[in-house]
Amino acid sequence: MHSCAGAGSVGYDSRMPRAAVVLWFVGCWFFILAVQGQDVVVVSSVVNPTIKINKPGQILDFLGDELKLKTKLGAEETIPAARIVAIETTWTPPHEAARAARTAGRLEEAIAAFREAKAAETRLWAGRQLMAELSGCYLDAGRIEDALGEFLAILHSDPGTRHFDMIPIAWRDMPPNPALEARAAAWLALRSSPPAALLGASWLLSTASRAGALAVIEEHERSSDPRLAGLAAIQLWRTKLAAATLDDARRWQTQLEQMPREVQAAGWYVLGELYVRLDQPQRAALACLKPPLLFPEQRLLAADALLAAGGQLEKMARPLEAAALYRELVRDFPQLPPSIQARSRLSKFGRAGD
Repeated sequence: MHSCAGAGSVGYDSRMPRAAVVLWFVGCWFFILAVQGQDVVVVSSVVNPTIKINKPGQILDFLGDELKLKTKLGAEETIPAARIVAIETTWTPPHEAARAARTAGRLEEAIAAFREAKAAETRLWAGRQLMAELSGCYLDAGRIEDALGEFLAILHSDPGTRHFDMIPIAWRDMPPNPALEARAAAWLALRSSPPAALLGASWLLSTASRAGALAVIEEHERSSDPRLAGLAAIQLWRTKLAAATLDDARRWQTQLEQMPREVQAAGWYVLGELYVRLDQPQRAALACLKPPLLFPEQRLLAADALLAAGGQLEKMARPLEAAALYRELVRDFPQLPPSIQARSRLSKFGRAGD
């Protein structure tokens, strides 16, 4: 709580007239309310991007390309998304509880809390943040069709969403899932929604619907949206792993590094898988470490990648480093399937995963 009086401020003085005293207390009360309810947007300076500026106020909306802020003086300011470094706000208790439960691996509890928080949240931009986190939690729990549905609802609200780094696109083949295949086939047919069609296609590549999925992916590789084009290219790499060469790997990595950052996560996993196939364990481990280091919010993908990186370190006869990754996996991604496998591998080293 900020104090109403302090160095350089005008505090209460017993010699004030009664009317002034009343006004002073009223002013302090409104100041306290303003501080309690305000958001803070941290932006980079236009003149010198290394300088950070705090802008207090009320966030009215936060879209993919801009944030609208109502300043303390009541004016509305539009801030380009590219200048935003961070935001500080107050999240609801159910939202905070959901995050804690997800981090602890209590996924069903987290899903219930996220849904409660989403129903109670009145701020549009905060609601989309909740939907992104709920989508990721559904993915953690293996409810892929629910994850896709939640993410597509974000896109309906904000087509240029800033939450593209949470897109639940496939990064590897998954076990057969008839319910998911049915939903993915429906999304594949949604040509009016390119992201929906691409998402559906990504989850159908390892099914009997592969040919139709591949046609949609090839179409989206030519998209004018660099995010969709990048995601489509990564999906095409998945179909070429068996025949790809070291030259292909170098070319893919160069291409990947030029893609928008928010769509790179799955690409690093696929690139790591190619290096594994090419018997390049060091390069494979380095590629697989990218998702957990750069995209930890994509928890299931990051956990898969950590497990793969540990396997490559074992292959290079570096068991201590592998064990360190496995312990990190068990600690940071409890209850996810890769964490369970990591515990099993740790037992070989005679080290506890707790």
